[in-house]
Amino acid sequence: MDVPHDAPPGARPTNRPRPPRGRLLGLDAVRALAIVGMVYMHVSPTGWLSPAPARDAPAALEWVEHAVSGRSMSLFVLMAGISVALMTGGPVPLDGDRLTTARKRLAIRAAMLLLISLCVDQLSGMNLSILEFYAVWLLVLIPLVRLRPGTLVAAAGVLGAALPVFCFVVLNYGRTWAISPMNTAGAEPAFGLTLLLNPQDWLAKLHQLLIGGGFQTPYAIPLLLAGLAIGRLDLRSPAVRGKMAGCGALLVAVGWLVSWVALVPLGAGRALAAMMESAGGPMVQPWASVLTLPPHQLYALSIPMAPMMIGVGLLLLAGLLTLLERPGWQRALRPLTAAGSLALTWYAAHQVFIERVAGDPPYAFTLFAGMAVFAFVVSPLWLRWIRRGPLEWLVHRVVVMVAPDRTAAARHKAA
Repeated sequence: MDVPHDAPPGARPTNRPRPPRGRLLGLDAVRALAIVGMVYMHVSPTGWLSPAPARDAPAALEWVEHAVSGRSMSLFVLMAGISVALMTGGPVPLDGDRLTTARKRLAIRAAMLLLISLCVDQLSGMNLSILEFYAVWLLVLIPLVRLRPGTLVAAAGVLGAALPVFCFVVLNYGRTWAISPMNTAGAEPAFGLTLLLNPQDWLAKLHQLLIGGGFQTPYAIPLLLAGLAIGRLDLRSPAVRGKMAGCGALLVAVGWLVSWVALVPLGAGRALAAMMESAGGPMVQPWASVLTLPPHQLYALSIPMAPMMIGVGLLLLAGLLTLLERPGWQRALRPLTAAGSLALTWYAAHQVFIERVAGDPPYAFTLFAGMAVFAFVVSPLWLRWIRRGPLEWLVHRVVVMVAPDRTAAARHKAA
């Protein structure tokens, strides 16, 4: 999550002009929005000043939860693909020894994120966090970093249509297969750091990461590929940003239109309502519902969901990248961009805080607001003294020590 946004030069010579170095603050801003949305989803406030029963939650809070549910995680995944692209050269992909080093660093980063995630699980008492999925996704992308943007977009399109159908079939006709298997002793698998000491549970954990957890990995793959393709663009170019905004608006419009057609003319809305009202028996969803957007369908079982969220991401990136080139907006949005650059630290911290400090749910909106304000205030203050967040610094130090950039060191020595 701590990603240098200045794309390093490739090993082979190129006539393409190099973009100016410097951090792309728009990426940090989008990353911060994703983290804030995920925090809101985990708090799930049911009252403004004090918690209330879920059925009595204010309509405004319910609307916000519907708006961010699944969508904030989608932005988070899309940013993961963009980050991998930037770590492997950005618009000028690395090759040779530098590409080998970058791949090693991605593998080490994945191992570190898995270890951090297990620590978070241990401290919070949770069985699974998004950081474990993130580690797996980094490994998935390592062999794909040399693919051309066109190939990545085509693959994202095909898988974006095929994988929701796969998830739909599994959920409706093979639910027992989707459930993570027990360990060899027939008990629930271990979690947290104890998982490292129980190899009999590793297969169950891998099954959970690939298929379980709400089908997060099948849903994430098209977003990861699209993010990798976006990260290969010249994100500093106004012309490229204009095209990103146009494509984003088109994807959002098409996604909404497909969902409306499925809900109304194709009758998916009526069929889903009838299914919910039926008593007893297995609840098999109508096939037309795979064309609808949440909350009518689970995000991983919705064909238009990933394309629409790619469109939302393109619109946010195009707007915020442009806005944050201006010094005035850089100062105004400094709390947001600073929080985005500490995304790993804040995500891990909020999980532990909710589970160990906040008490049992339900929660009030004030809990979410206090957490968000704390992150926005502390982040810029922290970055005034230290370049990276605590966990970002730890990951960076381990990555650099284990896989140093020997080609850069050789060039520096020669100079």
